[in-house]
Amino acid sequence: MSHESYLIFNLNHSRYGIPATAVQELFFLPEVTAIAQTPSTILGVINLRGKFLPVMDLYHRLEQARPPFQLTDSMIVLEWQTQRIGIIVNQVDSVQAIAPDQIAANVCDQSKESLQDRLVTGIANVEEGIVTLLNPELLVQHAFLETVFNINSDFNNGSVNDALKHPSDSALNQSLYDHFDSQERQILQERTEALRCSINDEDSASLLPLAVVGLGGEYFGFGLETVHEFTEIHKITPIPCCPPHIVGNINLRGEIVTLININNVVDLPMNGVRLHQQAVVVRLEQRVAGIAVDNIFDVTYIYPSQITTAPIALHSAKDDYLQGVAPYRDRMMSIINLSKLLTSEALVVNEEV
Repeated sequence: MSHESYLIFNLNHSRYGIPATAVQELFFLPEVTAIAQTPSTILGVINLRGKFLPVMDLYHRLEQARPPFQLTDSMIVLEWQTQRIGIIVNQVDSVQAIAPDQIAANVCDQSKESLQDRLVTGIANVEEGIVTLLNPELLVQHAFLETVFNINSDFNNGSVNDALKHPSDSALNQSLYDHFDSQERQILQERTEALRCSINDEDSASLLPLAVVGLGGEYFGFGLETVHEFTEIHKITPIPCCPPHIVGNINLRGEIVTLININNVVDLPMNGVRLHQQAVVVRLEQRVAGIAVDNIFDVTYIYPSQITTAPIALHSAKDDYLQGVAPYRDRMMSIINLSKLLTSEALVVNEEV
């Protein structure tokens, strides 16, 4: 029985899937430039390496209320034939192979339409729960897209960069981001500038992807090869007779994940876990854990040559897990070897319950 791979993502506390073959790339939310006189299903455009990318309001397309954007939102670039669009989602979960016998037809009564003509192609029952499967062709080739392409033709007399530096309706653009503070807006703009730049294949192969998080007022970089997803901490179930770095268990869509506080092993004060704090869920072989962090700032790419040895003055207990330091914004971030950290004796529970 053939399985098809789907990219699973979260939107409004529901899980959706789209065929992985239609996904071109994904990245954290950049700043979208709103364009006047576009259909309500289009938020605007971004400059993706010199080409316009229309960004769809997936909430509106699914007839849902759109909550305010968050820095941890992600953009998925979908491609069908020669056309591309971006969709903004709350969180990208994973890529899963789903067998045909796990998929039921759309339960809505749309008997006048064939299955391939529906936006929702089916409902999948996987181990983590229910996933609504979407039709990428309809998302990309929906009738309103012709209107979006007219936007591109309007800008043909000038460069893409120039067009997006002077949006046609600044008030409209501001409304998408007016709830962000100045620091968050700066992060969005940095992401946008990074997406403008062209990267050749040879250079991109050597780039190291890092999740940038905040702990105790410092920046830390976690390698994305170990990071599974990001999540907010809503409820923690304490575990009796555990050392202080074991915060408790959290329920991640039915999977029980142990939440740990790594402050002590990176030489930071063991302050308590605040309400609404976030967690980085990491997977190392069969081990799954959540690392409590103060903030999740970004996903960035750096060259290995940018990593340097920490200055002697900064040497501390975290040296055992420190790959080096690299510049991030106006400061330096410490790059942590998560594989070494998660298997260290400092995080082993030696106490008996």
